[in-house]
Amino acid sequence: MNIIKKILAIVTIAALSASFCAKAETTPSPRDLFVESESPLGFNETVEALKAEMTANGWSVLATHDLSAALAKKGHDVLPVAIIEGCSGKFSVTLLKKDETRYVSSLLPCRVSVYATSSGKVIISRMNTTVMGAQMEPAVAEVMAKAGAGIEAVIAKVTAKK
Repeated sequence: MNIIKKILAIVTIAALSASFCAKAETTPSPRDLFVESESPLGFNETVEALKAEMTANGWSVLATHDLSAALAKKGHDVLPVAIIEGCSGKFSVTLLKKDETRYVSSLLPCRVSVYATSSGKVIISRMNTTVMGAQMEPAVAEVMAKAGAGIEAVIAKVTAKK
């Protein structure tokens, strides 16, 4: 009987170790939680093109925050950074109308950042909604994947401009 218990203990430990290792391999790194694309346009042109494409694709542009200007008022000098807040009711309503999924409201509205680098590049940064959503229950993951695809379509149109 002791041999059976030892074998079961070894098998259990091996299974738990394999499960832990598999989980560690699939856990995204912090950089995996974000996606970045280089814009062919200048900083201001990228911000305006994103807002126009969002609107053209049925998204509402709720606000644009010029972080570099806000920081300049406090005496800080940073390269241009703007955050565009967009919302699409066809995605957000699904999550906000149910108590069970309303907890993700802190991720809303969708935010897209545009920033300039010290080498002169203009970068469009956003949350990787597919990776983030995969960490949540299926109802949330599905909506986040669809919303993410919508934002990616908008960004693809902007990055295709010359």
